[in-house]
Amino acid sequence: MAVAASSDHQRTAHERQVSIYRAMTPAQRLEQALGMNRAMRELMAAGFRERNPAWSENQLRRAVADRILHARTE
Repeated sequence: MAVAASSDHQRTAHERQVSIYRAMTPAQRLEQALGMNRAMRELMAAGFRERNPAWSENQLRRAVADRILHARTE
């Protein structure tokens, strides 16, 4: 029963998110996408920084770029 409730909640949340995005102007959607991309890169860099504290900012940027470049959706 908990799985069904979770699925219903996910569907409701998704529908709400879609309606919010549809109400945005193209410029607002672009701003949102760029912000999410920036947040993802910052979080990824923080993870690399934690695991590799001796890395320079250039090494961190390169690691983030490499991870994104070689990402898979399998």
